[in-house]
Amino acid sequence: MNIARLYKKEFMKGRRSFAAVIVITLGIMFFLFTRIGRWDEGMPTLTAIMMIFGFCTAAFIKSFDYLKEEWRHNNQYLMLSLPIKGYDIIGAKLAYFMTEFSSHILLLGAYTVMMMLAELRSPNTISNKVFRALSLSAWRAYGLCILPALYILLGASVVGLFAYTVTLTVKKFGFWVGTASYIFPIWLLSNFSSRIMKISPDWMHIEIPLSKALALSNIENAFNKSGGVINISGMLNGAYIGIDLASVAVWTVGLAGLFLLASWLIENKVEV
Repeated sequence: MNIARLYKKEFMKGRRSFAAVIVITLGIMFFLFTRIGRWDEGMPTLTAIMMIFGFCTAAFIKSFDYLKEEWRHNNQYLMLSLPIKGYDIIGAKLAYFMTEFSSHILLLGAYTVMMMLAELRSPNTISNKVFRALSLSAWRAYGLCILPALYILLGASVVGLFAYTVTLTVKKFGFWVGTASYIFPIWLLSNFSSRIMKISPDWMHIEIPLSKALALSNIENAFNKSGGVINISGMLNGAYIGIDLASVAVWTVGLAGLFLLASWLIENKVEV
């Protein structure tokens, strides 16, 4: 329950800035919708994609700093003097980090799909059937990206919190030690997971043809009924999306280990 209480504290502390960013983001979305047909084709969607890139960059940077403010004011020592464990502190920070950035990235991702479809529709050069098929494919692509995006965001935040915790345990060269403690775990897990993936059994490899995952046959049928000829599936023959469960297991165990190690460092090794 300590994690829940600490998370509530984090949320209450950041709720105003969180709400302000959401309102500003929604305002920018509405503005870009009004630019469809006025700006060059594709520019509103491109601007939305750049916003997603900006939030991803901000998440990468912020993952290092989520412990900095409270450590700067020595609040962590007060909390550790209470019946609160290191994993409570790290877990609450991690939960709020995911709340803040995942909500923005998912919102912007959904908006970008809407922008793209609106721009496709605005010239009124495609039939209703083709547009519905394109919409289905676009939203399926968005759905397929949700879990990988959230997992990557979670992984970046865990490694970032770990790296910053490591910097607190050294008195000199903290920046370089923190940088190395961010890069090395990612390199190690990437290398190990790729090796495991090569020897994992076939049942741990899940692959789906890209054309089937995105329902591209619906686009082909709708386009052909409208008098055109298109063979998207043929062009993407051999293209698959997939996941290797062994590789995911390696990353999950590794991230859990970094989380526990950061918790242990906060309780036992961190110095002012």
